[in-house]
Amino acid sequence: MGKRKRKLSAAEKAAKRKRNQEYETIFINGTMKRVKRPPTVEGMSVEDFMRANADPIFLHQEEMWEYLEVEDYMDPRMRRTPIVTSDNREQVSFITVEDGGDLIVAYAVALVDAGEIASLILQRTPKYEFVLPEDERGVAVSHELHPHDDLELLRSIVVNGRLVDIETSVRTYLLDILKVDPDEIMAALKVLTRMEQYGGFHLTLD
Repeated sequence: MGKRKRKLSAAEKAAKRKRNQEYETIFINGTMKRVKRPPTVEGMSVEDFMRANADPIFLHQEEMWEYLEVEDYMDPRMRRTPIVTSDNREQVSFITVEDGGDLIVAYAVALVDAGEIASLILQRTPKYEFVLPEDERGVAVSHELHPHDDLELLRSIVVNGRLVDIETSVRTYLLDILKVDPDEIMAALKVLTRMEQYGGFHLTLD
């Protein structure tokens, strides 16, 4: 007569469930291994959660640029589209800045979908520029709606009241900052002035 299998206690069952939640079985070169499951957030992988929930400005500031993507397989009618004013300028909802080791001015471009934004980010890190080739130094520019460009550098920026013209090595961005808080505009001008002190582009205030 075979040995009767002992029933697990409630505590042992709970410990087993916990192990199954934390570990999974995989095959490596034909051998079965127990490995720790990758971390999840609300039942999603960290990567999927970040793509679905993280703010573009946060991702940029945390240097998590791999998550700043435009889904190429989407129906073109579903793509994110900026709100454009009557003079063909992208409307900016607000501006955020950083004035530390990294100098950042991020324009939140309003999108047609209410409450949604796309980020146009100007970033310079003066203390590390000396390690870069000369033609790669300056203010890096990235627009969330144009994520596949090569290195894009700021050439000039003209601020004329509510109008902002940003010319880069790739294109020109025309912005309307009428709806932006004046304090945010002043903070952005302060950081842009610091950026200009290191050369590479011209700032014009009209």
